[in-house]
Amino acid sequence: MDQELQILVIDSPDDAAHTLKMLADESQAFSTWRAGSLLEALDVLARRGFDIIVSELNLRDSYGLDTFEALRLHTRDIPIVIMTAAGNEQLALSAVERGAQDYLIKNKVTTAALTRVIRYAVARHKGSQRGSEGSQTVGRAIGILGAKGGVGATTVAAHLAIPLAEQASRERPGERILLVDLDANAASTSALFQTKPQFTLADAATNLHRLDRKFWSGIVSETKCGVDLLNSPGSKGCTEMPAAERIRHVVRFARNLYPLVLVDLGVPTTLAMEVIQEIQNLVLVAVPNLMEMIEARRALEKLSEAGLPADHIHLLWNRVTHQSGAIRAFEQATGQRAVLSIPDCTAEIESSYSQGRFLDTRLPLHKEIEVLAAQLLGREIAPTSRSLLALLANIGHRREKAPPPVKAVSVR
Repeated sequence: MDQELQILVIDSPDDAAHTLKMLADESQAFSTWRAGSLLEALDVLARRGFDIIVSELNLRDSYGLDTFEALRLHTRDIPIVIMTAAGNEQLALSAVERGAQDYLIKNKVTTAALTRVIRYAVARHKGSQRGSEGSQTVGRAIGILGAKGGVGATTVAAHLAIPLAEQASRERPGERILLVDLDANAASTSALFQTKPQFTLADAATNLHRLDRKFWSGIVSETKCGVDLLNSPGSKGCTEMPAAERIRHVVRFARNLYPLVLVDLGVPTTLAMEVIQEIQNLVLVAVPNLMEMIEARRALEKLSEAGLPADHIHLLWNRVTHQSGAIRAFEQATGQRAVLSIPDCTAEIESSYSQGRFLDTRLPLHKEIEVLAAQLLGREIAPTSRSLLALLANIGHRREKAPPPVKAVSVR
């Protein structure tokens, strides 16, 4: 028996019902879902995967080729067949010229023709994917999560973005990366990058049906260091966050535009845990104090429940003041070894901030985070770049064997 195909039909209720009825005759071969508008379709696509989309071009919230272009940009790996009314054949043909697999005319199509076009479209799409394997690259998403508030996760995210952007530009001149800020209650990221946002993540999430490259370029803030910033709603005084499924769709869309998407997740809220479904690697920032360590352990448990593999989590100790037996005990108990330990740079950071130098690359913090960037990119780490724990092991009265290096994880 052939594998059951998952089909999304996008059309008005009456016309969609007719299409679904024809597909129901092949109930052993197809599983169908319906959406009545482009926005409803994008919401469904954010929740589940499909093998193919059968869509009308003229919907109540989108019209003509704009409908196809929005679907194509949001569903890069799903073939699209156009179902159109008589008289709109030229419009449907234009969609095929732009990448649709095929088109059918309503009231003329038979069940046999519909099922044949669907099967051929899926087969052609799979064949084209094999033939162009490696030619289309989807970027990776890296999350930065604070075990609790106040551990410096946003500062780490901002400083991490800079060396990652530098490397992206070296590999491909002019390439930029994206930093998404999910903090609904603050504007820390925009303050660090000294941007004055006019639009935020909320504008992207509530305009999924309009989200294309042109619209995107108008809502992100460009910085001088090669980082595009999608600001938090808090940067415009809004504390209400969009639904997680919409944010996930924004992240998926952004991965088609950037080689790397960093997401400042804030703390382990329900929203953050749902958005993590779109994350491939995660940096967990914690401070080695008793209460913060308790929260770090809870965060690791939540990440495990969310399905993120342990080897995709990169534990980072921030503001370390001395070699700590508690750190070793934590790592032994959880099985999660730290990729980096950053010394307490509070004084240097505050001095830099007071002088308006928010992301000074000369800060010790930044130099240490460059080590993390190298690890995330799978690069060789310079011998002089060592974690604080290794340094303390060399200069302290008690000399202990430094922990083995953590295996680098490629983000491409």
